[in-house]
Amino acid sequence: MRGLIVNLLLVVAVFAAALIALGGRMGPLEVTVLFLAQLAAIIYVILRHVRRRRVARTEPAQS
Repeated sequence: MRGLIVNLLLVVAVFAAALIALGGRMGPLEVTVLFLAQLAAIIYVILRHVRRRRVARTEPAQS
């Protein structure tokens, strides 16, 4: 769970930095595109985390 939280915080931090860097020069369209890209990145991180947990759960235990 800790890895998921760290990855989500990294995604938010990167997009926040981009928003701050480009802030004054962005119109509503650019902000909307940035928001949708951030939403897609968050969904990707969550789905990747779920897939990794599912694979780890289905692998047989090594003895």
